[in-house]
Amino acid sequence: MYNPAGIMLANLRALLGVIIDIILLRRGPEAVPASLVLLVFFVVLNLGGMLLGRVDQASLGQALVQSLVGCGVLLAWFHAALVVARKRERFLQTVTALFAVNALFLPVVIPMTAAIMPYVEKPDPANPPPAALMLLTLALAIWVLVIQVRIVKLAFECPWLGAFLLVIGEIIFASMVAVLLFGSPEKVT
Repeated sequence: MYNPAGIMLANLRALLGVIIDIILLRRGPEAVPASLVLLVFFVVLNLGGMLLGRVDQASLGQALVQSLVGCGVLLAWFHAALVVARKRERFLQTVTALFAVNALFLPVVIPMTAAIMPYVEKPDPANPPPAALMLLTLALAIWVLVIQVRIVKLAFECPWLGAFLLVIGEIIFASMVAVLLFGSPEKVT
């Protein structure tokens, strides 16, 4: 008997398995289906997570615009880089993998960011942030960076240093665009 809900659930489980394998460095972006619908789904998930992280620091409209710009910069950066590298056909899988990994980390990153923000916004030498929280946040940030660099390395078929520079370049470029559009770093969240 044909069961579309069962098939869809099996496909979602398989997709989640692929994303977890990417996080565990067992697979690369080539394992992600090349689907515009899937990319849009993960971009929307990332936008929702980014909004949750920014809504208390900015108005909802401003947070939405900042989140859209952040996602747009990532998409434009890697599209341009893949065009220059003559690997345009890898765009969908590469950015889908990047957004999917980010979406899977959102349930952990959002509470950690919320716990650290009071210490970042108003630093007080008498009341430093908890060391365990800072170490955990640093470890998570490094792990996400390693995953992103590996995705880019596999997509571009380049050395680790080249992939690292592409990822860091996108982060710097996104920060520059945010500062140009929204003001000083103190105003950008």
